[in-house]
Amino acid sequence: MPADNPSNVKLKYKKFYQVRKLVCKTVKEQMAYDMNTQLLGNILLKGDTQPAVVCSLDPFIVSAYSDEFDAVIFLRFPKELAETYGLSAGDRLVTACNYVADGGKPAGDLFPGPSASGAYTDFVPVVQLFFAGKKQFLFAGGDDGIRARPSIFGENVWSRVDELTREYAQKGLSRDGFFYMK
Repeated sequence: MPADNPSNVKLKYKKFYQVRKLVCKTVKEQMAYDMNTQLLGNILLKGDTQPAVVCSLDPFIVSAYSDEFDAVIFLRFPKELAETYGLSAGDRLVTACNYVADGGKPAGDLFPGPSASGAYTDFVPVVQLFFAGKKQFLFAGGDDGIRARPSIFGENVWSRVDELTREYAQKGLSRDGFFYMK
């Protein structure tokens, strides 16, 4: 299924290697990350652009929304990333999302809302700011273009993200923000 709002951004390898250096402690972990660069690049290029918001800085948590699920999941990242990009709690971001349809039940940390499509069981959100940088198609490239991207969503969407984020925070759940790279 084509994305409603395709991300249309390219993987910036300099950013990828900065993240890899930050999170990989062994050569084996580095190799696993390297083997997933094509997946990461495809998600950034073809993934569905969705809103996300910085929940906290210590720990550094991003709440990633998906309209396919009408739900959020929390992604945990090294706090150095928040420092690198000068992020604060409440900052709006965007993700590039890939969806998983395996015919099973939704992932255990995912609680679909009333507007969920029911077509998928999980989603893979990639925070564009952490990996993307090259201009692609009509989207202004670089960090400035990515930082401007949250404006494509109306305040009604951001209100829904905020509401779901407050509810999800009470559950005490979060995923490794780079779970898809392992």
